[in-house]
Amino acid sequence: MRKAGWRRRGAALVAAPVVLTAGFTGASAADRPGPYRVNVLTYNVCAANNRDDTCTESLRPDRRRAWAGEVAELVRRRDIDVASFTEMCYAQVDLLQRKLPDYRIVWFGIDRAHARDGKGDKCRRFWGDLTSRTTPPDKKTFGLALALKGPVTGRPLRRMLAVDAAAGPGSRVHPRGLLCARSMVGQRRSVSCVTHISETESPRQVEELVAAYAGGSPVILGGDFNRKPEDPQLSAVYGKGLGTGRYTEVGAGPYLAQRRGGTPTTRGGRKIDYVFATEADFMAAGSEVVRTDPELSDHLVLTGTFIGKARSQRRAAGPSPGS
Repeated sequence: MRKAGWRRRGAALVAAPVVLTAGFTGASAADRPGPYRVNVLTYNVCAANNRDDTCTESLRPDRRRAWAGEVAELVRRRDIDVASFTEMCYAQVDLLQRKLPDYRIVWFGIDRAHARDGKGDKCRRFWGDLTSRTTPPDKKTFGLALALKGPVTGRPLRRMLAVDAAAGPGSRVHPRGLLCARSMVGQRRSVSCVTHISETESPRQVEELVAAYAGGSPVILGGDFNRKPEDPQLSAVYGKGLGTGRYTEVGAGPYLAQRRGGTPTTRGGRKIDYVFATEADFMAAGSEVVRTDPELSDHLVLTGTFIGKARSQRRAAGPSPGS
């Protein structure tokens, strides 16, 4: 793995919702955890290529064979608690679960990976030589996934997003979605989410859906937002005086000197992948962007750490300026 940037565990859950426990609430009074570390990762894996063919090389047979091992090794080495994946194929759920049998993988298929030539499904074409488990019951082979170390409870949220933002000239509307699940994250019951949006879906829509699902629980929200940090629409997410939202971002720098920025997360030099966490519950403690060797996507891996706040810290913390 080549690295760049500022530094400082099992069956898969697929689209048919299964309630694993009857309910979910915030941490009980008996929990009372002190500060704790939460390691996070988000990765746009470009598993079915795209219209610009920017992932042709990273989908060569040797690199596809290496994919699950490389990603699992990174998850293990960084002791990741919450990993989020965008542009993922269902086949990769099986491949990654083999390598991470103690993690819970939650899947949301948002579309079929139609080939432009009309000849079948790209996810099955690219990954069918590595697993026979290429197609979920609803046939949607392309989507989002979470890999969670802690046990998952309750019904995940799987929601397609509405077009609610103006598209620029030549823009295309793509199926976009949001996936959230409740689990233990570190010492507390929390909500982990992943999304992938284009310019036609607003960050505010995502934030409102997450807030409604999470209630007052701590939230970690990762994914590809297709916006640079300075984009005005991200003001609905950023807190800490950087916007009107309620989140800190893992790549935004040291806690007391955060900014809307971060190391680029794409081959082309853009920062458009993020891991946000509710600032009432977490402090950002550093991030790193990892370039895999060999290259496995046109995006880089964003990893980092949050420090979960003790209960007394959460009570004492008022809203940050501008939030």
